Amino acid sequence: VRTIVRGKTNANVEFGAKIQMSIMNGINFLEDVSWDAFNEGTRLMSTVENYKKRFGYYPQKVFADKIYCNRENRTKLKALDITLVAKPLGRPPKLAVDNHIRPGDRNPIEGKFGQAKTAYGMNRIKARLTQTSESWIASIVLVLNLIKLIGRASLCLSLIHI
Repeated sequence: VRTIVRGKTNANVEFGAKIQMSIMNGINFLEDVSWDAFNEGTRLMSTVENYKKRFGYYPQKVFADKIYCNRENRTKLKALDITLVAKPLGRPPKLAVDNHIRPGDRNPIEGKFGQAKTAYGMNRIKARLTQTSESWIASIVLVLNLIKLIGRASLCLSLIHI
């Protein structure tokens, strides 16, 4: 297992895989698993293209952290007529901006990472082989999706019996 320099306040380095996930209607998609340090901002457009492959069309909006919001990604998203909901570049305007990301807008994906770590042990994978670790990661994402689908199924069943 290689160290990944993160530069976070609680730890300069972390161990394990770096994971990129997207979420659509509560369902998680494992976009990328890498054992090397990489800049997440370079992977946004591949995630958008994966979305198009899955659903047959581009998303209307993309909610993203600051690291994904470089000029190149903004230009490409604008060319595809996709709204980037994120903090705008430059000095903050005096008036409110429509596509500014509010603190709660990114919470669903951040919450899924937290749920995967605390409830399902994604932060405690001790497998020795790369493939085994990646299988554990994919299994945890699968469990997250199954939990979401079970909730939807029980809601549908309760509506049918009413």
